[in-house]
Amino acid sequence: MAKENLIPKPTIECDCTKPIDTNTECFQCGIPITGKPVQYKIDGEVKDFCCFGCYLIYKTTGLRGDEGTALAFLGKFGFGYFLAMLVFMLSTYVYGFHMTPDDPQAQMFVGFIKWVIVILATPVMLILGIPILRNALSGGKINLNTDTLIAVGAFSAYFLSLYSLLTGGHSFYFETATMILVLVTFGRYLETSSRAKASNFMKELLKLSPEKAIVIRDGKEIQVSKDDIKVGDIVKILPGDKIPADGVVIEGQGHVDESLLTGESKPVLKKVGDELFTGTTNIDGSFKIKVHKPAEDWTLNRFITLMKEIRNTKAPINRITDTIAAWFLPVVVSIAAGAFIYWYIHDGFEKALIVSMSVLLISCPCAFSIGAPLALWIGLGEAMREGIIIRGADVLEKLSTVKHIFFDKTGTITERNMVVGQAVVENDDVLEIACSVEKNSEHPLAKSFVSYAVQKGIKCEKEAEFFKVHFGKGVEGIVDGKKVFIGSKAFMEELGFGIPEKYLKIEKQAEENGEIPVFIAVENAVKGIVTFTQKIKKEASKAINVLKKLKINISVLTGDTPYFAKILKEKLGIEDVRAGLLPEDKLKAIKEEKQKGKTVSMVGDGINDAPALVEADIGIAMGCGTDLTRESANISLLSDDLRKIPLMILLAKKVKKVIYTNMFWAFIYNIIGIGLAVMGKLSPIFAAVAMVLSSAFVIANSIRVKNW
Repeated sequence: MAKENLIPKPTIECDCTKPIDTNTECFQCGIPITGKPVQYKIDGEVKDFCCFGCYLIYKTTGLRGDEGTALAFLGKFGFGYFLAMLVFMLSTYVYGFHMTPDDPQAQMFVGFIKWVIVILATPVMLILGIPILRNALSGGKINLNTDTLIAVGAFSAYFLSLYSLLTGGHSFYFETATMILVLVTFGRYLETSSRAKASNFMKELLKLSPEKAIVIRDGKEIQVSKDDIKVGDIVKILPGDKIPADGVVIEGQGHVDESLLTGESKPVLKKVGDELFTGTTNIDGSFKIKVHKPAEDWTLNRFITLMKEIRNTKAPINRITDTIAAWFLPVVVSIAAGAFIYWYIHDGFEKALIVSMSVLLISCPCAFSIGAPLALWIGLGEAMREGIIIRGADVLEKLSTVKHIFFDKTGTITERNMVVGQAVVENDDVLEIACSVEKNSEHPLAKSFVSYAVQKGIKCEKEAEFFKVHFGKGVEGIVDGKKVFIGSKAFMEELGFGIPEKYLKIEKQAEENGEIPVFIAVENAVKGIVTFTQKIKKEASKAINVLKKLKINISVLTGDTPYFAKILKEKLGIEDVRAGLLPEDKLKAIKEEKQKGKTVSMVGDGINDAPALVEADIGIAMGCGTDLTRESANISLLSDDLRKIPLMILLAKKVKKVIYTNMFWAFIYNIIGIGLAVMGKLSPIFAAVAMVLSSAFVIANSIRVKNW
């Protein structure tokens, strides 16, 4: 059977805004447009932009997203730095004028130099300062944000200097005004550039899908753009080609590199009936695949869509920092006003203005604002590189606090693909009608049974009507007018069916061997028994040992018989193995643990695990799980490798540590800086330098997440 889609189809909805049209995103920055888009022509096509600024960035840089924004900041920084340095050097000459105050020629030249400084400083204020001022005054009101502090400091220095020039005063701080904006722009460049590097993985994904594909239409091979591939098309894939679309193999066999999606370097053998995924690489086979779903549902495209969804999520610590910042800014403005009044009384207007400007600039909470989101975003990107899809920054943060992990057994702790040990039935007709029912099920046992029947030459061509799943018990359906029930011993007893002694003996022996017995009933009588053998995953022992070292409690919840539970205890050292559970029993176990105040995680892959995944604080779906399982989970693994579980927890703990380091530094920096500024020990230009250095430290510290 074809594998199900690996990635759940997410819905894009930002926590803070709900776009009018969720399909309209800014062409440049990719953020959902919450109002009416601004439209401009790009290469003859009308594109939607959130603002003129994004359009200007794209037109000047030719790049989209954070890379375009970073390049625009770099260009503005270079322009501003050049003019600001000229302003600084000429200002130094003006400051030295006191050495020859009575020289008329020197006085005339200084007056000329001052106007040259104004001419050089004004473009810096317009190009670097106006965007900041616009952000501070957006929406027809004064916003309490970092741009407000920067705008007040820089424009106060500029207009004070301009006023002094026109009135013959000596307050000349054009170099302070321009350097503040230059340093802030450089800080914005560092921040945006780091964010661009953190999100480059998404751009790498976009490059993985080939631009062209060979499609067979009307018996002819034609080359079309990937955007022209439709559902039902037959796509030909040659050795070495990248897979252009998701589809089911209808002809051919070979190995495919799926390392990008699963994190596994070992090539996967693909044959007729298997599914190929967009962006993976065909190594040595020739395939023809039938495209069975639209482009937006292809694995790679859903992956990218999920990345965009994640980018718009906010972790609890992010929302906390937003709240603190909202209170922090009014406090800072109050301190600056108090400092102004104090110094105005004791040392005059000029000193008061310089001190208040220093307070505003040193307290600019840039480092505080980017400390949490940047580390979280880098962490999410690193998880995706490992084939771990964490559906939001809030999930990543909560993951670091997990204290108890519940595992499903079949397909999670044990190998998903179980092998039929023996099948004892009254006749082959029983196997045929049982196979016709089981082919509708997503359960690992069902798939193993269907595979066994096909190998035995049993035809599973009949259709089962009124197919129904009894969670944790079995399935039923009607084939050729006969009611068929397949499931556990408890299921048979619940239905009131007597089990012949010969099948009970087989069941007892199977359970003693750690095998899973499944009964087949036709109409009102049990007609056969099938036993399944399973192996513990080879990486399970290592994964469990690492989790124990992280001091995380481990339990196994399974609906199977208790005999295999004994094997798990012996081979993996898991003491808490609960067998014979129904889905509601799993829910009860999770609820009881949550009531103790612990953060609980559930790992599963079957459709019967979906309720437990929802109930747990963190639901983790294994790579081959069903669509329902993945939709119910907070985290999806693109492979079945259990080692990814401790890996993601280690990553989450690293991100948390980096965030708290960032927050500590931001607080200490602001406390010391504001104290020095209020005492008049810090000039505005040094305050601006300190602000940039603080942001640079936070960015560099956040990038440490990559070394986890």
